[in-house]
Amino acid sequence: MATGAPGVSVWHLVVAVLTGAALLFRRHYPLTVLAVVVVLTTVLTWSLDASVDILAVPIALYAVAVYRSPREAWLAAAAAFAVGFAGLQLWIPELHAVVTEVGENYDEWNLLLILALCMAVAGLFGSYSYARAERVRALVERAEQLARERDSQAQLATLAERSRIAREMHDIVAHSLSVMVALADGATATADRDPARTKAALDQLGDTGRSAISDMRRLLCVLGEGLDTSGQLEPAPGHRDLSVLVERFRTAGLPIRYSVTGVAISDAGRELTIYRIIQEALTNVLRYSLEARTVTVAIAYNPTETVLTVHDDGRHLVSPAPSVGAGRGIIGMGERAALHGGRVSAGPVAERGWRVHAALPVRPGES
Repeated sequence: MATGAPGVSVWHLVVAVLTGAALLFRRHYPLTVLAVVVVLTTVLTWSLDASVDILAVPIALYAVAVYRSPREAWLAAAAAFAVGFAGLQLWIPELHAVVTEVGENYDEWNLLLILALCMAVAGLFGSYSYARAERVRALVERAEQLARERDSQAQLATLAERSRIAREMHDIVAHSLSVMVALADGATATADRDPARTKAALDQLGDTGRSAISDMRRLLCVLGEGLDTSGQLEPAPGHRDLSVLVERFRTAGLPIRYSVTGVAISDAGRELTIYRIIQEALTNVLRYSLEARTVTVAIAYNPTETVLTVHDDGRHLVSPAPSVGAGRGIIGMGERAALHGGRVSAGPVAERGWRVHAALPVRPGES
């Protein structure tokens, strides 16, 4: 019916304006807005204008379903319909008077049916929108969780790489400097009485320095792609380089007895681990052992595990000077062995000497 028909008073227009104003807040206060709209349109007045009564309540109900939950929306719909039915009973006399004046038939049950259908449609659409929004939220949360896991894995990978680089830097720098210092001290001590031995020590000093530079260049090439890698780089040290390593320490003054039993397993990572453990153990002997008469280096390549033993019979410094070391080497040996499922033990033996023992199990497919 037109707005200007009998029964549409100024009060009805005020209610319509208040209802529209209330609907503006339906996103933030959906239940409150629904209650206000129901009271305005079905309790305080019942208008014959469908744009007020039939649309306002379903719009508010749709907001409840979307911004609260479908369950709350259906409960609110039942309550709103009950309030609307009670309000209609209050306004029936006036409504009958209005339609009688304009000569039309009026059936309140048809009006209630239309209101119920509109509320049902609003509830269904609201429930669908809520379910779709929930799916989108779940997908967003899953994507954020995957991003967090990816960042966490990247951090763990970064820490692991830093630890690996720290081990390599320690092994390269500590070993090379220790050997170079020992060779320099030996050359100084024999400079006057044995020039030939001094020259040999200095030659070995230069070879050790060049080897350290080569190892450092190899490590730096792994860290960045922008470095010049045009020069020919040697592969990482392994089993074939152990005899050279032992000879270098012999030149530095260690009385080493070196033995190998069994056949070495051809695996670059495993060979590098064995090389670095022996290198670190001999470096510690060179730095900490006093008056060592024999240093034994034994490698046993067994079918089930590879066993490394480095043992000296010297007196070890109980409290080394702060500049000598901080125990990082022993930790690094354990970390290297753990990468292959192995273990390392290091400690004093009887009254004199120090023993480093490492066991690396042979995994299926490595033999």
